[in-house]
This record gives sequence, C-alpha cells and structure tokens, in this order.
Amino acid sequence: RVTGVQTCALPIFAVRVGNLLSSVRWTVYLWVSRGLFEKHKLIFLSQITFGLMKAETVGGETGYTPEAMNFLLRAPRKIPDDDPPADWLTDASWGMVLALAELEGFEKFASDIQDSAPRFLEWFNHTTPESEKLPLDWRELDRRPFAKLLVARCLRPDRLTTAVAKFIQGVLPKGDAFVNCDGELNSYQVLEQTFADSSPTIPIYFVLSPGANIVANVDKLAAKNRMEKGVSYHNISLGQGQDVVAQERLDMGHRQGHWIILNNVHLMPRWLKEVEKMLDEYATDGSHKNFRIFFTSDPSTGIPAGILDRCIKLTSDPPSGLKANLKQAFCQFAKEDYEELEPRTRGILFGLCHFHALMLERKKFGAKGFNMMYPFATGDLVNSATVLRNYMENAPTKVPWTDLQYLFGDIMYGGDRKSTRL
Repeated sequence: RVTGVQTCALPIFAVRVGNLLSSVRWTVYLWVSRGLFEKHKLIFLSQITFGLMKAETVGGETGYTPEAMNFLLRAPRKIPDDDPPADWLTDASWGMVLALAELEGFEKFASDIQDSAPRFLEWFNHTTPESEKLPLDWRELDRRPFAKLLVARCLRPDRLTTAVAKFIQGVLPKGDAFVNCDGELNSYQVLEQTFADSSPTIPIYFVLSPGANIVANVDKLAAKNRMEKGVSYHNISLGQGQDVVAQERLDMGHRQGHWIILNNVHLMPRWLKEVEKMLDEYATDGSHKNFRIFFTSDPSTGIPAGILDRCIKLTSDPPSGLKANLKQAFCQFAKEDYEELEPRTRGILFGLCHFHALMLERKKFGAKGFNMMYPFATGDLVNSATVLRNYMENAPTKVPWTDLQYLFGDIMYGGDRKSTRL
C-alpha cells in the first residue's frame, strides 16, 4: 500500500529521473559528436532521436510508425503505368509518390497531386519547402512532422537533410542545442571545455581534417596554464627515430607533470601498442596531477582501440551551414580585440568573416573551374585579419576597396591554386 508521503514523492522522483536521463543524453551526445566529422553528426543525432521515438520516449504525435520509418530509410518505388502527371515530377519521384499512397493516411496523395499539380508546384519551387505548408488538406501534416518528412523524401530529397534537422529541433527536448551543438564556440573554446574533463589518465585525441591548426590551440592553452615550451611542454612530431624521444618525454612528464603532444601518431601504429601499455602502467602507478597527453592523427584504422577508448576525441571539421560557419569564424577574435578596432575596420572584419563562411559552405559544390579543392582554414581568416589591421592603420580616410579586394580576393583567398576568386 502506498502512503500519502510516498504518493507525494512519486512525481518528484519521476521529474528527477527525467532530468537525469536528459543530462546523460546530452553528455553522451556532446562527447561523441565532438569526435565526429560534420557529415556524421546528423546521422548520429538521427539515430538517437529515432531510437527514442521507437521506445515511445518522444514524438508520440508526430506520425511515426515502423512502416513510415521504413519508407523514410528505403524510399521504395512503384513502377508507374503512365508518365508523371507534371513536367516537374521525375519518374523516380512519381514512383515514390505511388508507393507512399499505399501507406495509411496517404491514400489520396497521388490523386491529389494529379488533380492539383500547379498548387504542389508552388510548394516544390519554394526555397525552404520543409518550412512551408503543403496545399489542400495536406497542410495538416504540419501537426505530424514525421509524416511530412515522407513527402520531402518523395518530392524534394535535396532538402531532406535540412528537413530532418528541423524535425529533430522540434521533437527532441532542447533539440536546438543538439542540432547546433558547439555552434557558438570556436575550436579553442571547445578545447578549453574538453581540457576540464581530461586527466592524467584521460588523454585528448585530435582527429585531423585538411587545414586544421590544432597545435596553435594547444600552444595557447599551454601558455595559459603556465606550461613552458621545451621545458614542461613538449611537442613531438612522430617519424623515424622519434619513438625513443617520445618515450623519454612521456616517462619524464608522467613523473614531473609535463604536457606531451604527439603529432601524427598514425605514422607509427605499431609503436602505439607500446604506448598503450605505458598508459596502463601510468594509471596503475599514479601520475603527477598536471600530467597531460595529446594525440593528433589523420583518420586511420591502425590506431589501437585501447588508446581510442581511453581518450576524449575531438575533430576540427568546420560546421555545416552558413550561420554556424559565420559564428565560428567570428568567434576566432576576442571581444576586447574586436572592440578596439576603429568602426570601419570592425565592419570590414565582419564582412571578412562572412566571406570566409561562404568559402567553407560552397565547398560542398566542389572545385570551381580548373582550381583545386582548397581547404580554407581559420589560419587563412586570422592571417587576413592581421593584414587588414596592418593595412588600415595607414589607410587614407576613404576605404581603399580596390586594394582590399586584391589582398583578400586574389592573394589570401584567390589565386590559380585555390578554389575561388572574389
């Protein structure tokens, strides 16, 4: 029998459990997503969301069913008897529409497209159709957003990634924080937060991407923590014969509390098995509280699982979307340094951040002309900002736009070997 006190405590207990589950969910996603490349983050977040929907934890009124989920993943098609009813419909899209009409709730969808093709064309031609209401009675699908994803899967598969992200923002508690995870932080701020979770037995592992400048951030963090380069902070690039040097520095750092960064560890996968044994010994014997290890490597299948399991993984991939890239670019500059600039230089610097974000976002369309796919990095932006400050100190009253366009468009971001020009 439940007493009155116990009855009163049950809602509090349920709220407490719910808060714990939300906290664990966020912590797991944060740690895992920071070690994933940008193109994999939405896949992982979708797995979490759809798994919670399958367990009926979230998304009870979204139109989710196992059959609808199967359609979203597989996109089956029926072979049509006739041509598509409109020129803007491809054979593949019309085949998926006919297959969708066999799902419960979509029986009239194909016939409505045939009868009202011009009205569906308006939705089809919209820049962001996932945010617009469908014509006729199908506007009610806004109340069942998962079912609306199936329409986007049939008619506008190019917008499906954006539609899924928008769906997750609405259905997952605090979904915006998940979708835009670390969107307002630069790489150094992420490293600072990660460093707080590290320990002598928990190293930080950087998975490199083209154009990344990880060492600069570690150097900055080391200086902030009063680690002197070459004395208590050792930067070692692995290669032939460097394993002996690295092992000596690790033994010394373990005893004296130094920082060790081992670069390009993927070049010596066999030696990493020895490092794994050393880390086990350090954990058993006990290390100095200031001892820290940093690894950097390209994506590789030769890294021992034991090292990866004990490390906090970080990637340096630029985020997806113009807004997220603009935020990250602007976060490269301290607020105090930005406010010290004269107003005209401030405006140009913001425009430079916007241009840098455009360069990163347009990479998904491939190289332009005969130019290579150049991996624009934060170093290009920071160096351009330095050039801007130096140039504007002696610039005349009138802003020399032609000179700035040449400096940034032709020299810093242009040229025959890079991917675009202003």
